[in-house]
Amino acid sequence: MSNRLLFGEPLRLHAPRVGSRHHLLSWAALRSAWRRHHSRRRIPHLDSHLLKDIGVSFAEAEMEANKPFWRD
Repeated sequence: MSNRLLFGEPLRLHAPRVGSRHHLLSWAALRSAWRRHHSRRRIPHLDSHLLKDIGVSFAEAEMEANKPFWRD
């Protein structure tokens, strides 16, 4: 079943002009959010030795891993 049958018309996104400053800031924000998401997904897999090496307690690591990707 296609998405058009489920949602009517396909979603149309209006991207800002490529040369505009807004375009560059939005891609930078998207990259930053993706990095945070990727990093936070990996935190629970670190063992106690690695956490100690980076100077982070288990509680701090857990708090960071539970943050949504849109928060710094």
